[in-house]
Parts: sequence; structure tokens; C-alpha cells
Amino acid sequence: MSQPYVKWADEEAPSPSDQRVRAAWLVRDVQDSFGEHQDVLAYLGERPEISPVLEEELTALYPEVDFDWAALRRAVTAAPPTDVSTLTDDEVALRLRQLAQERGLSPMELSLRLGYSQRQILPELLALLDGEGNVARLERSAGSIFEYLAKSHLDYAFLVYKARLFFQDETAALEEAIRSEPSGYGDAAWQARRAFWRTHLDAYRARRT
Repeated sequence: MSQPYVKWADEEAPSPSDQRVRAAWLVRDVQDSFGEHQDVLAYLGERPEISPVLEEELTALYPEVDFDWAALRRAVTAAPPTDVSTLTDDEVALRLRQLAQERGLSPMELSLRLGYSQRQILPELLALLDGEGNVARLERSAGSIFEYLAKSHLDYAFLVYKARLFFQDETAALEEAIRSEPSGYGDAAWQARRAFWRTHLDAYRARRT
């Protein structure tokens, strides 16, 4: 069970228009017999504030929860996180660390949210993209970073795809991607995963074009 954190999400504006606004929620990740899901502790709204009254109310409502009030106050006074739906796949890949930090997550915590509990694939991808001259080389090789990954490193490309789902709050799609990904060891399992990644990435790229 994670510590509570601030999550921003789009919602309909209260005015009779098609506009959407960014609002904050106080949530925590819970693992129980139904699997992992988010437990909503409080709705904080468009202009969130962690007041003494809210602290007192939530402490009384959830005595078993360890609230880091100082961290939560910093989170609500920071700018809302980037709207990832406006970013290209290359921008998502290059800003994975920043996008995680905007949501109060370390790279390790982001890895766990994306379903990686064994192989540390995110640090591998970050190291590749941090390498001097690597980004330009990948762009020259395939036209874009994501296209290079989709051709040469399917596992890295699938991570970027899952990260987009996570950052865009597409929880059901992310859970399905994690749950349906083939597991196991050996060459047959590896080939099954590669086929799975390619099928999903081809479908995703077709939707994006």
C-alpha cells in the first residue's frame, strides 16, 4: 500500500461548455484480493489546498494511513503535471523522468506502476536516451526515437506506450496491457512477448496516424 499522493485528472468544467479543467485528487494505491487499484481519499478540486481542517478530517477518517503532509502541500502548490496527450511519443520517451517527478514518483516507482517488478528496464531506457549523441543517432537511423525503438527495441517501445497510458490515466488499458503480456522464461516465452509487443505497438501506431 503506497503513501497518499496528489493525482491530477481532466474533468468537465462546471460551466455549460465543452471545456475541460484539471482537478486534483488525493489517492493511494491499494493491493487487495481484487488486485491493485486506486483508493480515492479526497477530492481537492481545481485549486487544491491542504488546510489544517482537511488534515484533521483525513487523519480521523483514515487513522491507518501515513500522510506526509509536507510533501502533499508541496505537490498541490506545484504546477499541474504536463498534459501527456499533447506530447509526441518521442517527447514522452525523453521526458519519462520529468513526467514521473511531476507526479511525485521516482523512476523505480514508475517502473512498478508499469508492471516491472523484476527486470529493471526503465533504467536501461533512461541510460540509452541519456547517452551523449544517442538521441541524434536514433533519429538519424529511423526518423524518430520511437520508430527506432519499435524496430530495434520492442520492449523499450512498449514501455513508452504503457507510460503514456499511465500518464494519461488510461487505467483500464494499462491494466489490460500488463495482465495480458506473456510471461515465462526461455526462447519460446521471449518470442511470444516479442509478438505481443509488436501486435500492440502496430495497433497503437495505426491509431496515432
